[in-house]
Amino acid sequence: MQLTSEFKEAISQLPHKEKDKLLFRLLKKDPDLCQRLQFELVEQGETLQERREAVAKLIAQQVKYEAYSPGYLMMDMRSLSGDITRHVKYTKDKEGEIQLTLLLLRRYLEEHLDFIMAYLYRADTLQDYLVKRMQVVLQKLSKLHEDLYVEYEADVNYVLQQLHQKVAPIQAQKAKLPREWPS
Repeated sequence: MQLTSEFKEAISQLPHKEKDKLLFRLLKKDPDLCQRLQFELVEQGETLQERREAVAKLIAQQVKYEAYSPGYLMMDMRSLSGDITRHVKYTKDKEGEIQLTLLLLRRYLEEHLDFIMAYLYRADTLQDYLVKRMQVVLQKLSKLHEDLYVEYEADVNYVLQQLHQKVAPIQAQKAKLPREWPS
């Protein structure tokens, strides 16, 4: 439903208590909005680092599990990517998105590289996923100030090296991922 100017005006004319009741009813139906308002209004943005660390802890826990197949490994990574997306949705933490995604890629490559290499013959989807996630990271990094690149250089270059040399050389080349960053 489109919010017309008449509708907005009618809402603004409602008594304060009536608006509060409606708002609380709407919040019950939208947990994402509740989380965002909790972060902005109650926590006043002061818990950003704690929330970021909570997602990093999830990544650290999940990466320890032994993979059954490249498909299951990718499903685990996608689930964690969803946690990162929710974190960004609630906090608007763009830099945290880059940090957490890089952490996810690096930790999974460090922990499961031998497994991925052993099953490369049936890891096409995983290879594509890793390359696409890295493309997203590079795109978001390009929007940051160059002075911040130093913080990410080692992680980005590790992931790029693994993708180009071992995990997904064909996909990385097709996607035109750089071999080194910043290039």
